[in-house]
Amino acid sequence: GGKDYDMRTIFHLFWFTICSTTLYGQEATPEADSLRFQKFLTLVNADREQSYVTVGSGIGNLEPLILEANFSPSYFFTRNKKLWAVMINPQVQIRILNEKSLPIRNPSYRVYGTFYQALKFWKESFLGKIFFENAMWHGSYAHHSNGQAGDFFANDSTDEINFNSGDFSTDYLELGISTYRVRELGKNYFSIRSFKTTFEYHPGAWYSDGLEDIYGSYRLFAEMGVVGPQRDLNRVRLMKWLQRSSLEVKFGWIFGEMGGASPADVSTRLIFDAYYKYYPAWFDEIAFFIRYYRGQDYYNIQFANDELSNLSFGITSNIMNFKQAVK
Repeated sequence: GGKDYDMRTIFHLFWFTICSTTLYGQEATPEADSLRFQKFLTLVNADREQSYVTVGSGIGNLEPLILEANFSPSYFFTRNKKLWAVMINPQVQIRILNEKSLPIRNPSYRVYGTFYQALKFWKESFLGKIFFENAMWHGSYAHHSNGQAGDFFANDSTDEINFNSGDFSTDYLELGISTYRVRELGKNYFSIRSFKTTFEYHPGAWYSDGLEDIYGSYRLFAEMGVVGPQRDLNRVRLMKWLQRSSLEVKFGWIFGEMGGASPADVSTRLIFDAYYKYYPAWFDEIAFFIRYYRGQDYYNIQFANDELSNLSFGITSNIMNFKQAVK
């Protein structure tokens, strides 16, 4: 009823405030004299989703927005010099509509509880030669919802989705492996290369009513990242630009029932997500980005709309100083 909705709203506003005011919680990591331990924590910190704010709604079929923002703090639990860590990562994502009174779409809430562990055998195995020499695995329990309690469908006689107050909620498990390489190019330049693969399982019993058979219960992702130049070039300006640039490309495929879509339906099941980021020297904690996303909408119940195709622009948090990280 209305009272339950009010209590949910108060709770989520409280959570939103906490996340907003503790954005730098990830800085509180234990000090250690172990280089390997510090490298491991750096890789863990780089692995999570970053906070960002877009400008407008970009170019594509996203509804007219003033901005989209994601608040993504993180908190670590670990032991000195032990190559494992537990990370708690609550996220709040909002879309402010470009309409009178600037209404906010029902926020998208996510929270991750993740265990990370370095793969010590990797560097000396054939895997370290095929991929990159540093690797770790992670396992997560995650929750994604919109904080609403209404019926998923607008009424019993149609399949129309209740986008205004319909309940969207899914808990899921995530398992992944990340592998990295850092390469020095003389005294002034370096490059970072990374590859990550992740599998998500959304059990039907953990869905809210209405999601089963239309959301897609199995998701497989592969992500590649590049920071800095690959080789030493004679053009100084180009080298400086490459050194402060990064590119991340992610491919994903959704398996399982999706409202009758065929197993090979690319338009429904394929996800493509690409980021270009520039880290200016005069703005240590902020990076500018261009993002192209194509696939199922990631914003809670909006997934039920047609596939999203959008080019967006904005700023994102620079969660680590790359030069210091390499040191």
